[in-house]
Amino acid sequence: GSRDNLGRGRLQPKGAQGVKQLADKLQEDLKESNLEGASEIVDKLEHLKDLAVDGQIKQMRKLKDIMKNWREILNSAPDKTDEFATGDMAVCSSWYAPKVEVKLKDLFEEFRDIEKAFAKINPAKFQDLGRRMNKAMEKIAPAVYGMQNLPNEVSDVADRADEREETLKDTDTKAMKKLLEGQGMTISLSSLEDCKRGLLELVEPTLRNLDKVQTFVSEAHDKFKQAFEVPCPCCCMTSYVYDQPSRCLTELLENADRALDVDLQPFFELLSGLKDDYYDLDMNRIGKPTKRFAALATDRVDRLDKIVAGVRPSGSYCLMPMSTSSRRR
Repeated sequence: GSRDNLGRGRLQPKGAQGVKQLADKLQEDLKESNLEGASEIVDKLEHLKDLAVDGQIKQMRKLKDIMKNWREILNSAPDKTDEFATGDMAVCSSWYAPKVEVKLKDLFEEFRDIEKAFAKINPAKFQDLGRRMNKAMEKIAPAVYGMQNLPNEVSDVADRADEREETLKDTDTKAMKKLLEGQGMTISLSSLEDCKRGLLELVEPTLRNLDKVQTFVSEAHDKFKQAFEVPCPCCCMTSYVYDQPSRCLTELLENADRALDVDLQPFFELLSGLKDDYYDLDMNRIGKPTKRFAALATDRVDRLDKIVAGVRPSGSYCLMPMSTSSRRR
């Protein structure tokens, strides 16, 4: 018996009606095969691949420049202690400046650790990963997306044929059949699996180091201001320090504001996505739905091929030759 209602062994609908029925069946095949689930996975992988290829190079360069500025400012601070006290605080410079110097020295030590963490982040390695993922996805994405779109494509054929049936003869069933063959899919999925080698060893340390950097950046503004707070018993003078900041504090805060404008979220998204969505991904979640849909849809496209051939002047599946008037109908 037949597994559906296409009606094998009996007269089947032709023309627009027949194509519309095939489109409906393909839509059912889409659900039965769970190809939409595979397509969602491919969406995620495409996004991760694009983030990796980008490497967040531009953002990391901005941050590198800011880190360089911070280093220069903090490194030269001991030579500029006479500039720490400005305005109303100038009269207390000999008492105030050494206290700021100690806090800036401690802050510099903390900064050195952040600098080391930043230096260990290697965007080029993620770009290389992205390029390898891109190569593997070259056949996977078009195949999955093409199959997912096949019901709509056949539905469009039916709509055009409903208006002018002769448009059926222009339907490219060869391209549909080639799509369903899924050439290179198995090799590409294997290549995508190979890209996982050494992935956690790359992602996890980077995630830890980027988190350290992000934490410092988010707290930098407050840390620099705290370094210039006026200790007791003159703490009430702190507001004057902030109103009339030294050049050192001004430059530190300006760079802290610039650092906050560096968007590290895409990098975090890449790292968490590689770890949570890609590393544990079973490639069968793409491969099996694709094969299942192709097996189901091949029958539909074969039937569509017969419908199309039936309206082309050069061929017919009737046993008797068609008359000229029949062909023009």
